[in-house]
Amino acid sequence: MGRHVEYCPIALGVEIVGDRWTPLVIRELSVGASGFNEIHRGLPRLSRTLLAQRLRLLERRGLVRRAPAPRGQQVRYSLTEAGQALSSVVWAVGQWAAEWMFGDPTDEECDGLGLMWRLHQCAIAGVLPEQRTVVHLVLTGAGAAEGWLDIDDGAVTVCREAPGLDDDLTLEAETAHLLRWLMGMASFRELRINGQVRMLGPAGLVRGFPGWFNTGAFAESLGRGRERRTQTSGPSVRDGVPAVQHGVPAAQEMPSVVQEALPA
Repeated sequence: MGRHVEYCPIALGVEIVGDRWTPLVIRELSVGASGFNEIHRGLPRLSRTLLAQRLRLLERRGLVRRAPAPRGQQVRYSLTEAGQALSSVVWAVGQWAAEWMFGDPTDEECDGLGLMWRLHQCAIAGVLPEQRTVVHLVLTGAGAAEGWLDIDDGAVTVCREAPGLDDDLTLEAETAHLLRWLMGMASFRELRINGQVRMLGPAGLVRGFPGWFNTGAFAESLGRGRERRTQTSGPSVRDGVPAVQHGVPAAQEMPSVVQEALPA
Protein backbone atom coordinates (compact mmCIF):
# COMPACT_ATOMS: atom_id res chain seq x y z
CA MET A 1 0.00 0.00 0.00
CA GLY A 2 1.49 3.32 -1.04
CA ARG A 3 1.87 6.16 1.44
CA HIS A 4 0.72 9.38 -0.17
CA VAL A 5 1.01 11.89 2.66
CA GLU A 6 3.96 11.30 4.94
CA TYR A 7 5.76 8.52 6.77
CA CYS A 8 3.62 8.53 9.92
CA PRO A 9 1.18 5.97 11.42
CA ILE A 10 -1.48 8.68 11.85
CA ALA A 11 -1.16 9.67 8.20
CA LEU A 12 -1.50 6.03 7.13
CA GLY A 13 -4.49 5.49 9.43
CA VAL A 14 -6.27 8.56 8.07
CA GLU A 15 -5.61 7.35 4.53
CA ILE A 16 -7.36 4.07 5.35
CA VAL A 17 -10.40 5.35 7.26
CA GLY A 18 -10.50 9.02 6.32
CA ASP A 19 -13.36 8.92 3.83
CA ARG A 20 -17.03 9.30 4.67
CA TRP A 21 -18.17 5.71 4.21
CA THR A 22 -15.41 3.31 5.25
CA PRO A 23 -15.91 3.79 9.04
CA LEU A 24 -19.66 3.30 8.57
CA VAL A 25 -19.12 0.05 6.67
CA ILE A 26 -16.93 -1.06 9.58
CA ARG A 27 -19.73 -0.04 11.96
CA GLU A 28 -22.31 -2.15 10.14
CA LEU A 29 -20.05 -5.21 10.12
CA SER A 30 -19.28 -4.71 13.81
CA VAL A 31 -22.96 -4.91 14.80
CA GLY A 32 -23.53 -8.15 12.92
CA ALA A 33 -24.39 -7.28 9.32
CA SER A 34 -22.77 -9.76 6.93
CA GLY A 35 -24.67 -9.95 3.64
CA PHE A 36 -24.25 -7.23 1.01
CA ASN A 37 -27.95 -6.29 1.10
CA GLU A 38 -27.91 -6.24 4.87
CA ILE A 39 -24.91 -3.91 4.97
CA HIS A 40 -26.54 -1.67 2.38
CA ARG A 41 -29.77 -1.44 4.39
CA GLY A 42 -27.76 0.08 7.21
CA LEU A 43 -26.26 2.61 4.76
CA PRO A 44 -29.15 3.45 2.41
CA ARG A 45 -27.54 6.68 1.18
CA LEU A 46 -24.47 4.83 -0.03
CA SER A 47 -24.84 3.59 -3.60
CA ARG A 48 -24.54 -0.15 -4.12
CA THR A 49 -21.68 0.45 -6.57
CA LEU A 50 -19.69 2.46 -4.04
CA LEU A 51 -20.41 -0.08 -1.29
CA ALA A 52 -19.04 -2.86 -3.50
CA GLN A 53 -15.91 -0.77 -4.11
CA ARG A 54 -15.45 -0.12 -0.40
CA LEU A 55 -15.82 -3.80 0.48
CA ARG A 56 -13.25 -4.79 -2.16
CA LEU A 57 -10.86 -2.13 -0.85
CA LEU A 58 -11.28 -3.27 2.76
CA GLU A 59 -10.71 -6.84 1.65
CA ARG A 60 -7.48 -5.89 -0.15
CA ARG A 61 -6.30 -4.05 2.96
CA GLY A 62 -6.89 -7.11 5.12
CA LEU A 63 -9.70 -5.60 7.18
CA VAL A 64 -12.60 -7.63 5.76
CA ARG A 65 -12.81 -11.25 4.67
CA ARG A 66 -15.26 -12.57 2.11
CA ALA A 67 -16.59 -16.09 2.54
CA PRO A 68 -17.60 -17.80 -0.72
CA ALA A 69 -21.26 -18.73 -0.83
CA PRO A 70 -23.01 -21.67 -2.47
CA ARG A 71 -24.65 -20.93 -5.79
CA GLY A 72 -27.72 -18.74 -5.35
CA GLN A 73 -26.74 -17.48 -1.89
CA GLN A 74 -25.20 -14.21 -0.80
CA VAL A 75 -21.48 -13.85 -0.17
CA ARG A 76 -20.90 -13.17 3.53
CA TYR A 77 -18.50 -10.54 4.82
CA SER A 78 -16.87 -10.34 8.24
CA LEU A 79 -14.15 -8.35 9.97
CA THR A 80 -10.66 -9.81 10.20
CA GLU A 81 -8.64 -9.45 13.40
CA ALA A 82 -7.28 -6.15 12.06
CA GLY A 83 -10.81 -5.04 11.15
CA GLN A 84 -12.09 -5.87 14.62
CA ALA A 85 -9.29 -3.80 16.12
CA LEU A 86 -10.22 -0.92 13.81
CA SER A 87 -13.89 -1.18 14.84
CA SER A 88 -12.93 -0.19 18.38
CA VAL A 89 -11.33 2.94 16.91
CA VAL A 90 -14.49 3.70 14.92
CA TRP A 91 -16.65 3.37 18.03
CA ALA A 92 -14.21 5.50 19.99
CA VAL A 93 -14.70 8.26 17.43
CA GLY A 94 -18.43 7.93 18.04
CA GLN A 95 -17.89 8.25 21.80
CA TRP A 96 -15.84 11.41 21.26
CA ALA A 97 -18.53 12.91 19.02
CA ALA A 98 -21.25 11.99 21.51
CA GLU A 99 -19.43 13.87 24.26
CA TRP A 100 -18.29 16.93 22.34
CA MET A 101 -20.35 17.41 19.17
CA PHE A 102 -23.62 15.48 19.16
CA GLY A 103 -27.02 17.21 19.10
CA ASP A 104 -30.62 16.75 18.07
CA PRO A 105 -31.23 15.32 14.57
CA THR A 106 -31.72 17.69 11.68
CA ASP A 107 -34.49 17.09 9.13
CA GLU A 108 -31.88 15.76 6.69
CA GLU A 109 -30.72 13.19 9.25
CA CYS A 110 -34.25 11.87 9.88
CA ASP A 111 -34.85 8.58 8.05
CA GLY A 112 -37.81 6.54 9.25
CA LEU A 113 -36.87 3.31 7.48
CA GLY A 114 -33.30 3.67 8.67
CA LEU A 115 -34.59 4.11 12.22
CA MET A 116 -36.54 0.87 11.98
CA TRP A 117 -33.41 -0.93 10.82
CA ARG A 118 -31.49 0.51 13.78
CA LEU A 119 -34.23 -0.69 16.12
CA HIS A 120 -33.84 -4.25 14.89
CA GLN A 121 -30.05 -4.00 15.28
CA CYS A 122 -30.47 -2.77 18.87
CA ALA A 123 -33.00 -5.42 19.89
CA ILE A 124 -32.03 -7.42 22.99
CA ALA A 125 -32.85 -11.06 22.29
CA GLY A 126 -33.22 -12.07 25.94
CA VAL A 127 -35.94 -9.53 26.72
CA LEU A 128 -38.03 -9.61 23.53
CA PRO A 129 -41.55 -10.99 23.92
CA GLU A 130 -41.61 -14.78 23.94
CA GLN A 131 -44.74 -14.92 21.80
CA ARG A 132 -44.80 -13.60 18.27
CA THR A 133 -45.48 -9.86 18.40
CA VAL A 134 -46.14 -7.44 15.54
CA VAL A 135 -45.40 -3.77 16.19
CA HIS A 136 -46.82 -1.25 13.73
CA LEU A 137 -44.65 1.88 13.49
CA VAL A 138 -46.08 5.10 12.08
CA LEU A 139 -43.34 7.72 11.86
CA THR A 140 -44.31 11.28 10.94
CA GLY A 141 -42.57 14.57 10.22
CA ALA A 142 -39.21 14.70 8.48
CA GLY A 143 -38.23 11.23 7.28
CA ALA A 144 -41.79 9.94 7.65
CA ALA A 145 -42.23 6.21 7.08
CA GLU A 146 -44.51 3.33 7.96
CA GLY A 147 -43.41 -0.21 8.72
CA TRP A 148 -43.69 -3.20 11.01
CA LEU A 149 -41.39 -4.98 13.44
CA ASP A 150 -42.16 -8.71 13.37
CA ILE A 151 -40.74 -10.11 16.60
CA ASP A 152 -40.45 -13.88 16.69
CA ASP A 153 -38.09 -16.41 18.26
CA GLY A 154 -35.74 -13.82 19.77
CA ALA A 155 -35.22 -11.83 16.57
CA VAL A 156 -36.74 -8.82 14.85
CA THR A 157 -37.60 -8.61 11.16
CA VAL A 158 -38.32 -5.20 9.62
CA CYS A 159 -41.17 -5.21 7.10
CA ARG A 160 -42.27 -2.47 4.74
CA GLU A 161 -45.56 -4.28 4.15
CA ALA A 162 -47.89 -5.66 6.83
CA PRO A 163 -46.71 -9.20 7.67
CA GLY A 164 -50.24 -10.63 7.38
CA LEU A 165 -50.92 -10.78 11.11
CA ASP A 166 -52.92 -8.51 13.37
CA ASP A 167 -50.96 -5.66 14.93
CA ASP A 168 -50.28 -6.30 18.62
CA LEU A 169 -48.90 -2.83 19.29
CA THR A 170 -49.02 0.46 17.38
CA LEU A 171 -46.55 3.28 17.95
CA GLU A 172 -46.86 6.72 16.41
CA ALA A 173 -44.20 9.43 16.76
CA GLU A 174 -42.21 11.96 14.82
CA THR A 175 -39.07 10.35 13.43
CA ALA A 176 -36.88 12.94 15.15
CA HIS A 177 -38.31 12.21 18.61
CA LEU A 178 -37.85 8.46 18.26
CA LEU A 179 -34.31 8.98 16.98
CA ARG A 180 -33.53 11.07 20.08
CA TRP A 181 -34.71 8.20 22.28
CA LEU A 182 -32.81 5.53 20.33
CA MET A 183 -29.59 7.54 20.53
CA GLY A 184 -30.10 8.19 24.24
CA MET A 185 -30.94 11.88 23.96
CA ALA A 186 -34.31 11.53 25.68
CA SER A 187 -36.07 8.94 27.82
CA PHE A 188 -39.08 7.11 26.43
CA ARG A 189 -41.06 8.13 29.51
CA GLU A 190 -40.27 11.79 28.81
CA LEU A 191 -41.49 11.47 25.22
CA ARG A 192 -44.74 9.82 26.31
CA ILE A 193 -45.43 12.41 29.01
CA ASN A 194 -44.90 15.18 26.46
CA GLY A 195 -47.24 13.50 24.00
CA GLN A 196 -44.42 13.00 21.50
CA VAL A 197 -44.96 9.23 21.39
CA ARG A 198 -48.41 7.63 21.27
CA MET A 199 -48.99 3.91 21.75
CA LEU A 200 -51.98 1.64 21.37
CA GLY A 201 -51.99 -1.91 22.65
CA PRO A 202 -52.05 -4.09 25.77
CA ALA A 203 -50.58 -2.37 28.82
CA GLY A 204 -47.86 -5.01 29.20
CA LEU A 205 -46.55 -4.48 25.68
CA VAL A 206 -46.76 -0.70 26.02
CA ARG A 207 -44.73 -0.81 29.24
CA GLY A 208 -42.25 -3.33 27.90
CA PHE A 209 -41.49 -1.85 24.47
CA PRO A 210 -38.70 0.62 25.41
CA GLY A 211 -36.84 -2.10 27.34
CA TRP A 212 -36.63 -4.37 24.32
CA PHE A 213 -33.90 -2.20 22.77
CA ASN A 214 -30.42 -1.17 23.81
CA THR A 215 -30.31 2.63 23.77
CA GLY A 216 -27.23 3.01 25.95
CA ALA A 217 -24.24 2.66 23.61
CA PHE A 218 -23.12 6.26 24.14
CA ALA A 219 -24.60 6.88 27.59
CA GLU A 220 -21.41 7.76 29.46
CA SER A 221 -20.10 10.06 26.74
CA LEU A 222 -23.41 11.86 26.32
CA GLY A 223 -23.69 12.20 30.08
CA ARG A 224 -20.24 13.74 30.39
CA GLY A 225 -21.07 16.25 27.67
CA ARG A 226 -24.33 17.18 29.34
CA GLU A 227 -22.65 17.59 32.71
CA ARG A 228 -19.93 19.78 31.25
CA ARG A 229 -22.45 22.08 29.61
CA THR A 230 -24.42 22.33 32.83
CA GLN A 231 -21.29 23.32 34.75
CA THR A 232 -20.00 25.83 32.23
CA SER A 233 -23.35 27.16 30.98
CA GLY A 234 -21.66 27.33 27.60
CA PRO A 235 -23.35 24.71 25.40
CA SER A 236 -21.33 23.12 22.67
CA VAL A 237 -22.84 23.59 19.25
CA ARG A 238 -23.31 21.48 16.19
CA ASP A 239 -23.82 23.47 13.02
CA GLY A 240 -24.86 26.41 15.15
CA VAL A 241 -27.46 24.44 17.15
CA PRO A 242 -26.90 23.85 20.89
CA ALA A 243 -26.33 20.17 21.54
CA VAL A 244 -28.66 18.41 23.98
CA GLN A 245 -27.25 15.19 25.35
CA HIS A 246 -28.13 12.13 27.34
CA GLY A 247 -27.44 8.50 27.02
CA VAL A 248 -25.87 4.61 24.78
CA PRO A 249 -22.46 -0.32 25.10
CA ALA A 250 -19.44 -0.24 22.90
CA ALA A 251 -19.47 -2.03 19.56
CA GLN A 252 -18.62 -5.34 21.15
CA GLU A 253 -21.60 -4.93 23.47
CA MET A 254 -24.12 -4.12 20.78
CA PRO A 255 -26.57 -6.99 20.31
CA SER A 256 -26.29 -8.88 17.07
CA VAL A 257 -29.92 -9.89 16.66
CA VAL A 258 -29.67 -9.47 12.91
CA GLN A 259 -32.07 -11.06 10.48
CA GLU A 260 -32.50 -10.37 6.78
CA ALA A 261 -35.48 -8.12 6.17
CA LEU A 262 -36.67 -5.30 3.92
CA PRO A 263 -36.79 -6.88 0.46
CA ALA A 264 -33.84 -5.86 -1.69
